Amino acid sequence: MISARYRLNVSFTDRGFKPFFRGSFFALKKRLNGLDHSRIGVVLSKKYSKKATARNRIKRDIFRFFQKNRQFLEKYPEPSDIVFILLTTENQMKDNKEAFTKELTNVLSL
Repeated sequence: MISARYRLNVSFTDRGFKPFFRGSFFALKKRLNGLDHSRIGVVLSKKYSKKATARNRIKRDIFRFFQKNRQFLEKYPEPSDIVFILLTTENQMKDNKEAFTKELTNVLSL
């Protein structure tokens, strides 16, 4: 799991976020945070899955991905709070796991 320093509490994310990236699986919104590093938060609705365990699993997977690529959060040109919003359902994610991972790696190159 990514350390608390890089996690954003999404319950406080209500205003000031601008769209940053929109793909077929997820959207990213960001705002400047004034810190020396970026933070990431993940938002999943019940539309993804009715089961909290499935939603928590994908959150852990996303945080794990950003932990492996921590340099993205540390060296991002302008430190920002980034909100990761999942747009698909659990069944679509299971069918297209490789495409989802590829889209995530494309975000790192932005």
